[in-house]
Amino acid sequence: MNSEHAEHETSDAAPDLEAALVLAWAKSSLDTAIGTVLSRVGLFLDDLRRLRIIGAQLQGLTREDIAEAMGESRSHAVRSSLPLVKLGWLSRTESGEFALTDSGRALVDQAEGLAEKAAHRWFTDTGLNPTEVISTVGSSRSPHSRPT
Repeated sequence: MNSEHAEHETSDAAPDLEAALVLAWAKSSLDTAIGTVLSRVGLFLDDLRRLRIIGAQLQGLTREDIAEAMGESRSHAVRSSLPLVKLGWLSRTESGEFALTDSGRALVDQAEGLAEKAAHRWFTDTGLNPTEVISTVGSSRSPHSRPT
C-alpha cells in the first residue's frame, strides 16, 4: 500500500477532521497574507475584525457581545480589546461597553483598503471564490458590515 493511498483512506475515514484541517490552513494562510499588509498600520487580522464588529454598533458592544461575535471567551474579548483602547482606537464606557473612536474609524477605513487588496490576491492565488465561501461558511460568523 503506498503512502498516497493510505493518506486518502485516512481522509475518507475522517472527513470532518480533514475539512477542519483545511479550514485551519486557510485561516492561517489568510492571517499571514493579510496580516503582512496590516502590520503597516499596526494591526493583526483579528484586530481588524474586532474593530469592524464593534464599529458596526453605534452604541458599542459589551464584552459578551464581542466574545460571541469573535467566537472567543469573554475574558479573551476584554484582554484583546484593552490594547486597542490604549491605542485610542476603542473607548470603554463606565458600564463596560467598547465603542469605536473616530481614530479607530479612520484606521478601519485605511486598513480595509490594504486588507481587501491582500484578500483579493489570496483568493486569486488559491482559486477560491469569495462569494461561494461566504455563502457556504456563512456571513453570520464574521459580520462584514462596515462601521457606521
